[in-house]
Amino acid sequence: PAAPAPHPLEPVRTVKIAYLAKARPDLKELVPQDIDYVVVQSGAGGVYSQEDLAKCADADALVISMEPVNEQMLAACKRLKIVQRLGVGYETLDLKAAAKRGIPCCNVPGANKEAVAEHGMTLIMALARHLLEADRLTHELKWPEARLLTQHTFELYGKTIGIVGLGNTGSQLARRARAFGMRIVYNDIREIEAETIEAVGAQFMEKEQLFREADIISVNTDLNDQSRNMIDAKALALMKPTSLLVCCARGGIIDEAALREALDAGRLAGAGIDVFSEEPIRPDNPLLAAKNCIVTSHVAGVTDETTRRIFSWAHDNVRAVVERGEKPRWVLNGV
Repeated sequence: PAAPAPHPLEPVRTVKIAYLAKARPDLKELVPQDIDYVVVQSGAGGVYSQEDLAKCADADALVISMEPVNEQMLAACKRLKIVQRLGVGYETLDLKAAAKRGIPCCNVPGANKEAVAEHGMTLIMALARHLLEADRLTHELKWPEARLLTQHTFELYGKTIGIVGLGNTGSQLARRARAFGMRIVYNDIREIEAETIEAVGAQFMEKEQLFREADIISVNTDLNDQSRNMIDAKALALMKPTSLLVCCARGGIIDEAALREALDAGRLAGAGIDVFSEEPIRPDNPLLAAKNCIVTSHVAGVTDETTRRIFSWAHDNVRAVVERGEKPRWVLNGV
């Protein structure tokens, strides 16, 4: 028998999305009512259960947080037309496997650039003024000890910030640093538009020289073959003992054990890290016990505004492909 017609008050569902994500209690508020969807997540080693694969079999799109899109998932999705990342990084996507199947993989670059830049600036300011330690000592009524921290604090005005990666986020951070009267130097493997460089007053500098000269280094690059483990013991040894390191980019760029050693030995004044080699962060991560290190749980780009913007951009891209047969935006794998 023919399926019953939908109730006139019910939305007609034209797209099915499989969201590959860990627990998202806010998902119901973020998914449009006319989208049919399921939520699954991988198990150990990035392997999906057969039950979850069956749920995704008729999905038109995969919308992912940081879960893997691998051969197992791609083979299970018989109707798949697009893989859409909720964010910028794409290291969990098998781009080549998707390209072989003619499936475009996309991200949403720039959707959270202001939030990440603000978070990076917050870490810099907190480290420069020993804010967390001052708060703790004041709460403990240790007034003299709290005031003694000022011997180790410094102004941002006139300091040099070295930005590794002057893309969407790096350039936004540079705008904020310039407002503080900082000198801005940068390094990037890509050629940066002259308008961007002029707008932020940045000066290109070779990486080793940047490490030596900068009072603050902010890492804002993608995770790629050139950046993986880029901030290692050798790079840290180039930095001044009074300098700060901030990273809101991707885990895997910093050698975490080497960074802890430099902090504990006083060869670096402080660090603010939002991303880690393994996430969620493991209890044995060396940075959890490092001196003068502020750690946050990969939330630099997560605010109410950015979450809604990212989901909106992602859904628009999915609809363009599935409903209107258009080419997607922000394609990563050339399809």
